[in-house]
Amino acid sequence: MARSSAGDQDADVRLRDLEAMLDAIADYEIIKLDVDGTVASWSPGAQALKGYTAQEIIGQPVSVFYTAEDQAAGLAQRELDMAGDTGRFEVEGWRVRKDGGRFWASVILTPIRAHDGKLAGYVKVTRDISERRNTDDMFRGLLESAPEAMLLVGPDGRIVLANRQAEHLFGFGRDELTATEVERLMPARFRERHPGHRAGFFAAAEPRPMGMGLELSGQRRDGSEFPVEISLSPVQTDRGALVAAAIRDVTERRATELRLERQRDEILELSTPVIRVWDKVLALPIIGTLDSGRAARLTEGLLEKIAETQAEVIILELSGVPTIDTQVAQHLLKTVQAAALMGAVSIMSGMRPEIAQAMVHLGIDMGQIRSRSTLRDALQLAMQTVRGRAGPAFVATTAVSDGPQ
Repeated sequence: MARSSAGDQDADVRLRDLEAMLDAIADYEIIKLDVDGTVASWSPGAQALKGYTAQEIIGQPVSVFYTAEDQAAGLAQRELDMAGDTGRFEVEGWRVRKDGGRFWASVILTPIRAHDGKLAGYVKVTRDISERRNTDDMFRGLLESAPEAMLLVGPDGRIVLANRQAEHLFGFGRDELTATEVERLMPARFRERHPGHRAGFFAAAEPRPMGMGLELSGQRRDGSEFPVEISLSPVQTDRGALVAAAIRDVTERRATELRLERQRDEILELSTPVIRVWDKVLALPIIGTLDSGRAARLTEGLLEKIAETQAEVIILELSGVPTIDTQVAQHLLKTVQAAALMGAVSIMSGMRPEIAQAMVHLGIDMGQIRSRSTLRDALQLAMQTVRGRAGPAFVATTAVSDGPQ
């Protein structure tokens, strides 16, 4: 029994030493409660935070610091019971000062046990975090007012906050989103690689689009996928570094882009029609600026027409082309070479001096490609070429068809 008493005295000495050290921390209230939750000690920090002197508050129940609603609900005793059962209890909530003013408090309750393990009281640490709460409320307000789905994600990939737009976009309730892994919101094929990408962002965090140059997809609760754009921004909080993700559903925009792309392709096809001039002769009048994509489509369409008509001569009419670069010139050369493999001779017409100089300057070797200054001259050469290939029978047929109608 004497040993137990000595142990209790040692514990009291250690507690007094700890209280003396912690009294220097003015931002914290650090007090001792007895087993019934009555205030047993009072620190300078506690007086600064709540306004009571030690003479006024020692011996009073800890519930005096709670709101009337929480007192009626017996919240103080429930928190003491939780601390005794679990060894430590943390909570945030409203607390009341001597003057009746409320503040948002962070509270930690830790049980004190005697040498024999019997409960001897509690240490209660309280801090006013009203300013942080106001900041959190402001941040939440900003998230809610954002027109896009917003998520706040920790380094472990778990969602800390989600706004209403995120609920609507993904089909999950906010309580389902909070604390779940962000990979849950993406298709399964992306999930395995995403933690590595996330770690890379936290290692060198800066505002930027996610997956630059890639097509990203989100996944709703029902399993349906949709295209998204995501902007990432690092956020420093009292919980550490987090990342804010702004998520936009771009389904409608992608559909519009595809529709415009199809319309553009149709216009380009109309602007570069392959014309069947005579039997075995095709003409391709090119108008406007050529880029690599258009030149590639031009080649594809021309080769299909050669195969369809069994053409032997094609005329590339370039008088409507204002300029040309290396890639486009290479495409034209490939077009001519592909046509030759299909048995067709190529003739260029209407090549402007600037285009000719540019092709020479670019070092493009057009080989033995025939060229004429005008379309009329090119057509005459085309007829001569076809007649030469066909022989006398073609000449006779042509003479009959060219006679009076």
